[in-house]
Amino acid sequence: MLRALRNKSQSFLFKIFLVLIVIGFAAWGVGDLTGNKIPPIFKSNDFEISYEQIINDFNKSRATTTGVIDVQTAIQNGYLNNVLIRNKAKLILNQETEYLDLTVPRSIIKKQILENDQFKENLNDMNVFSEKKFNSLLRNNNITEKDYIENLQLQILNNKLFDHIYDIKTYNTSFSRDFYKWQNKQLDINYIFTPYLDTNNEMIDNNSKENYYNDNKINFKIPKLRNISFISFTPNLLYDDINISEEQIENSYKERISEFKKPETRNYFQIIFKTNTEADIFYNKILNNSNFINEAKLLKFNETDIKFENIYRDDLTKNIQDKIFNTSKTGLIKPFQTSFGFHVVQLNKINKEKIKLINEVSNVIEKELKYNLAIEKLYEKIENINDLAFSGNNLNEITKLSNIKNLKINKTYDISENGVIYINFRPTKSNFNNKFLKEIWKLEVNEVSELLEINENEFVLINVDSEINEKQLTYSEAKQLVTEKLKEKLKIKNTKLKSQKNFKNTNSNNLNTISGLKRFENKNLSNVFNDYIINNIFKSKVGQIKSIASITGILTFKIIKENSKAKLDNKILKQIDNDFKENMLSDVQSYYYKNFETFHKIKSNLKSLDSLVKLN
Repeated sequence: MLRALRNKSQSFLFKIFLVLIVIGFAAWGVGDLTGNKIPPIFKSNDFEISYEQIINDFNKSRATTTGVIDVQTAIQNGYLNNVLIRNKAKLILNQETEYLDLTVPRSIIKKQILENDQFKENLNDMNVFSEKKFNSLLRNNNITEKDYIENLQLQILNNKLFDHIYDIKTYNTSFSRDFYKWQNKQLDINYIFTPYLDTNNEMIDNNSKENYYNDNKINFKIPKLRNISFISFTPNLLYDDINISEEQIENSYKERISEFKKPETRNYFQIIFKTNTEADIFYNKILNNSNFINEAKLLKFNETDIKFENIYRDDLTKNIQDKIFNTSKTGLIKPFQTSFGFHVVQLNKINKEKIKLINEVSNVIEKELKYNLAIEKLYEKIENINDLAFSGNNLNEITKLSNIKNLKINKTYDISENGVIYINFRPTKSNFNNKFLKEIWKLEVNEVSELLEINENEFVLINVDSEINEKQLTYSEAKQLVTEKLKEKLKIKNTKLKSQKNFKNTNSNNLNTISGLKRFENKNLSNVFNDYIINNIFKSKVGQIKSIASITGILTFKIIKENSKAKLDNKILKQIDNDFKENMLSDVQSYYYKNFETFHKIKSNLKSLDSLVKLN
């Protein structure tokens, strides 16, 4: 609870100040790490947040109950950003309260601590403040008394500043009812689905094409492109240099024998009774007639409810596995008790442990050994490749000097910054990952990149061969694309006309129907009804015939009836109302804080953190 209290004392910071870190970063001088004093990270007229304070808070934030999170992981997970947000918020709040001459008397802080139930313990039937519990909770949550009091003071000051916006007496609560009705509206619809017609044989005249091109010129523009060469270094390049002996396969098989074992499993029937008497009666009946299933059916059990097949020992709790797996013969087991009740079990089959022979798995082992050794060889060569690139060699020279067979230079032409490749002016999405794409556009033309790891055990060197400026296609260059666009529009138009005609000419009793279509969580609907389609259906009016284009065809529908008489749950309404109110007030508060920052001319300097962040 103390952690929740601490988070609550800072909760207004997180949503409000996400944008503040990048607002108003005035350039006012940066010290270095070689002797000059590092300027404060944040500074106002009366307060500042030092570099050392940020680093100290960041290091404290990395400490968890299970150990310390490493720097790179902490930065990637937003720890540093949160520390910056909290500290900038603290400085702004302190500066504003100084300007307004607001203070928090020690008596108020003391009162809040003493009245906090989390710091109380029961003595002589009375809940009283416990210093021991207070210190223990602070220690367990990795926060000092000074930090806790400072956070509490900030929260009190924050509340003081914003009491006037939280004291809303004329707040309109009708929104929650309208939203609840909107969210729970259900529709009854009739519909048909018409797959797209084939319009490839339909001719489109040149005037139509030229007019379409002139009206949509902006859509026939090619962005700035680059042509690149790159070398990819992966373990499979080194397979030819690796030979795996039978001895290696045999040793690996022995080391990994547990992987090739299929543990023993058992098949059985089981019923659990509430009392020992019931279990004994059932057990004795089975002893007499040896028909577990028939007797179970007389007790209204289905066979699927009592039948267990291919059950491993580890699938069961210890007291049950001992009874079922410690017997060596099939047959009825005497009733036994567990926390679940009294078990009657009939063991039907024992599937003995199986071990795959070495000849069954040798190919798999050989491939894995080869792959692992290839990875080792790759990492042995990586340092040399990096040196070659760093020494200014081009890709051709690196290919020759690397001494890796089958290494080749790949080329990709006309790739844009967002990873789209243009072939004959037609865009096609590439398979390159974001790391690869970012590196392409960070390089200068004719510059070889550093060795970049783009996937696990896959490295690349990239060279930008040339760059092509943004280009507006002429009509002749765009003619084929224009034709395809118009044919696509014609296909949709003709299919929509046919679909609507079929809908109108079909008796309503023969149309497909959906009763109680919801905005969310519909079950057993056709794949046509994705979120986009459902959202558009709910934008339509009752009785109106409408058509929506999907990937595979046209959905034509009419809403027959809408039901918005959802039973109003006051608890849910209150929650909706509170959430909306909190979000609205948070936005208002955020606006105030942005103005505070501007008014007090808060200066920010994050350059001294560059070396820390660049580790990522």
